[in-house]
Amino acid sequence: MDKLLLYRLVTASTAAEGSTLTLEQNVRLLRDGISSDGKTIAEQLMNLDLLKGYEAALADAESHQMWSAYRIKLLAAQALRSFGFDCSKVNGEATLQKICQEANEARMHARTLKEDGLYSFSYSLHFRVSNAELWPQGNDLMARLLMNMLQMEFGLEPLSIRDPEEYAKLLGSAVREDIEDIFTSHASEVLAPLSKCRHLALKNHEVPVKNSTRILQILSSHPRYTTADLAETLGISTKGVEKHISNLKKLGSLLRVGPDKGGWWKVTRIE
Repeated sequence: MDKLLLYRLVTASTAAEGSTLTLEQNVRLLRDGISSDGKTIAEQLMNLDLLKGYEAALADAESHQMWSAYRIKLLAAQALRSFGFDCSKVNGEATLQKICQEANEARMHARTLKEDGLYSFSYSLHFRVSNAELWPQGNDLMARLLMNMLQMEFGLEPLSIRDPEEYAKLLGSAVREDIEDIFTSHASEVLAPLSKCRHLALKNHEVPVKNSTRILQILSSHPRYTTADLAETLGISTKGVEKHISNLKKLGSLLRVGPDKGGWWKVTRIE
């Protein structure tokens, strides 16, 4: 799956929890490790941790892992790490097990359901997790993560928040009244495929960024990164990183200070 899609899901989800990072700022943070001025450490950590949660969820969806209370707690431990509590302790172990059982049953019969039915079940899952209040904080964030994980396994386009204010009102009303149908009947009005969420589109001039430029941006904030670190961050091979570094050194944009082991990178200019 395209990394940008995960960045968009993370940005929309954390915005509902109070994060003020734009998609452009989150791309720089999540892809390049570059923080933005004026943004708190807490909100940036929340975005970084949720990305790890989404990456783990995507891996589970692609490998068709069975849902279990233990596995959901592991996902929560990654996605909710910045909230600072023990995710292995939940309010209602039996409730979480029941949610997992129903998710596994839906997964087993996914081929017999049409797209609308699959989306409807994912709405139901979202409500169940939000309503259960399994953790002290971040329940809606986890509900969106698990909803998206199920949608990705079903082969559906994952949904994001279309209108944050209306979404909060609808979900809040459903949870207060403890009526699932309030949310599931109108979820399609407040949630939409990412392709239809205009507020999650990158500005045209910010989409293409050369790997060589990204290397300079990353090393300006992390001068002691190794080629392996850069390769993992960029999603390319170490040989590709080495080739870019060689070119950047020839251009005078990048200098190595000290030995290969124990030294650091000095960025002289970023084009």
